[in-house]
Amino acid sequence: MLRFAFRKLVQGAAMIIVVSALAFILLSSAGGDAFSTLRDNPQISETTIENLRSVYGLDQPIAIRYASWLANALRGDLGESFAFRVPVGPLAFARFLNTAMLAVAAFIFAALTSLLLAIFSTRFEGRILSATVELLILLTASTPRVVLALIALFLSLRFGFVFPESGGFSLFQFGAIVGALALPLVSIYLAQLKSGLAEAMNEDFTRLARAKGLGEWQIITRHAMRPVLNPFLTLAGLSFGGLLGGSVIVETVLGWPGIGALMVAAVRGRDVLLVMGIVVIASIAVWLANAAAEFLQLVNDKRLREGVIGQP
Repeated sequence: MLRFAFRKLVQGAAMIIVVSALAFILLSSAGGDAFSTLRDNPQISETTIENLRSVYGLDQPIAIRYASWLANALRGDLGESFAFRVPVGPLAFARFLNTAMLAVAAFIFAALTSLLLAIFSTRFEGRILSATVELLILLTASTPRVVLALIALFLSLRFGFVFPESGGFSLFQFGAIVGALALPLVSIYLAQLKSGLAEAMNEDFTRLARAKGLGEWQIITRHAMRPVLNPFLTLAGLSFGGLLGGSVIVETVLGWPGIGALMVAAVRGRDVLLVMGIVVIASIAVWLANAAAEFLQLVNDKRLREGVIGQP
């Protein structure tokens, strides 16, 4: 397990360095910086703008600026936001916690809903139930996330709930945002679990369990479900990054103070240090989610432990 943890740690560090370098190069090469908008003010001279750029090191080559940022980041200093005039680390982390709270709740809702529907549709085979599940998969897969966000906004306003100001929020709003994030995942999880269980129920090991006299519930939950979990865990790890990315639309429409809305504000303001801080925190979160999913796969499948870790 130590070798596995060390390998994942090295992979995560390399991934974060590559992603941060690409993000820094793209942002720096896009043209303009946090002081570009000052040129619209006739009272501020070009000399003053250039002096400000020099003070903050924005006149340096990209390689030097990235090396300086990386050295500070390794010491835990992500710099100060140009727009908010506060340290990037605490600001981005606080907003990330808001988004992570939504992501965890949306994942739990989507996973439990998909798991229960897949199990029931496998246990009680029938045209009506099967058609209902297929319709649910179709609707959740084809509805754009922005439409789900608008529906959540309509329901909140229709039933008299106002969206938060100064960081407060209502339970209804939280549920509406979670639903908008979770429904697209339901289509992915449910389709995978349903097809996986259908295949597993026709395998030899389930026939053997049925021949031993085990009930259908035991066969599904104790035997058929186990080989289906590994593909599901892979989807679960990847979907966390999708939740973070998809939250940009939902947070913008519904006014949720999360990392997605903060990223939009940072990009619009050309706040490079804030964007970099968000990229680093989001990359670490995605890496941790994928590492946790891979670890759970090893726990679930002894063959993977023997092949990947090299021990039973």
